[in-house]
Amino acid sequence: MKSVPVSKLQDRSNLGFQLVPSAREEATYQQSKALGAHRDDHYIFFVTLEGSGSTVVDFEEKVIGPNTLYYILPDQIHYRIITKKAKGWYLAVDPALADPACRDIIEGWSGFHEPIILSTEEIRDYDLLLGILYRKAYEQGSKMSVLHSLLRAFFEMVANTIQLSAKVEGNTSRAAILAMQFKKLLNENIKEYRSPADYAEMLHISEPYLNEALKKTTGSTVSFWIKFRMLTEAKRLLYFTDLNVKQIAEELGFENHSYFSHIFFKETGMTALAFRRQFRERE
Repeated sequence: MKSVPVSKLQDRSNLGFQLVPSAREEATYQQSKALGAHRDDHYIFFVTLEGSGSTVVDFEEKVIGPNTLYYILPDQIHYRIITKKAKGWYLAVDPALADPACRDIIEGWSGFHEPIILSTEEIRDYDLLLGILYRKAYEQGSKMSVLHSLLRAFFEMVANTIQLSAKVEGNTSRAAILAMQFKKLLNENIKEYRSPADYAEMLHISEPYLNEALKKTTGSTVSFWIKFRMLTEAKRLLYFTDLNVKQIAEELGFENHSYFSHIFFKETGMTALAFRRQFRERE
């Protein structure tokens, strides 16, 4: 079985982050083709002031336009990061440097997220803060504590932007807490448990109450997110391994591989092998 390559931040920086500005004259790859599809051990943030860019995250293309914030989480597989005469910032940063409350909001519901359009004031503030961080990072005698304080301010801004964009309640709400607990359990147990009742029992609440919390926080039901997580894992196995469909079904806990194939086709509109061929040919 091939393993998913992991890009490690420590191989590029000993600061806990890497901040790269881009100018409109630069129309180059942010990521080398040689790296291919991979996941990171860190966050990646794009703040685009002008121009545009694109990347493929968990097999879906994301187009990042001007005045936009977009981020990729460590568990998300991505490749082909391209800029098209974009002006802005690329920030790779260790999640450990984020306050837990901010980290909860950034990761709080990562089933999928879209680029966030920023107001004129917001994009100006991001540009100013990252400009100061960039200058301080290369300024002789700058203290690490100053750099990390600036990063914490950035995380606070990002968390606030996400909350305003999603129009969700603060992370201390009961529904938000349940959604995060459910997400953690789902990631840990998707191969063994795929029933909403199982997760409600693990959380010691009723199934209707868990459904209500998920719909309030994410707009979708427990069943939707279980299916979404299972299909994402199936796609990853199809892309990164040479396991056949029967073996992948077994890996995901399906006793009947025909049933797995039926679900995959129903949800994606293509067979599992057709998905494998299509996405491997894109490389």
